[in-house]
Amino acid sequence: MIYYALEFTNNEWTLYHYDEELNNLPDIKGNEINKYFNLPDLSYLEDEYTTIEANWDNIEGEGYINIEITHPKSNDTYPFNSKYNNFSEFLKDIKDLENEIEIDKMDVSDWEYEKRDPYGSRGLSIRDFI
Repeated sequence: MIYYALEFTNNEWTLYHYDEELNNLPDIKGNEINKYFNLPDLSYLEDEYTTIEANWDNIEGEGYINIEITHPKSNDTYPFNSKYNNFSEFLKDIKDLENEIEIDKMDVSDWEYEKRDPYGSRGLSIRDFI
């Protein structure tokens, strides 16, 4: 059996694989990984305000997807972390990451608005407290 770890960092997928004695075999990067896994290119989702790190380790049988979104005006950073114990669920969420990031960005905007105007953002005014 060949053991492997998939990793997305710095706008690129990398497949680290090992033999039965866990000796490191040559790493596979970029489009060569598509021979083994049909992974989407996530680099277009990253920008100066969004970073993505994803990892799956079949030796440990777990993985994670970490997204950090920085609000452009406040420079506050919001992490969104997910942990997985099932590879098919990990792949499903990787393929749906664009939608998840859009939802996360809306959440960040809502939180920032609520920080600036905690009562008005909920439809309250000072008269509600008198």
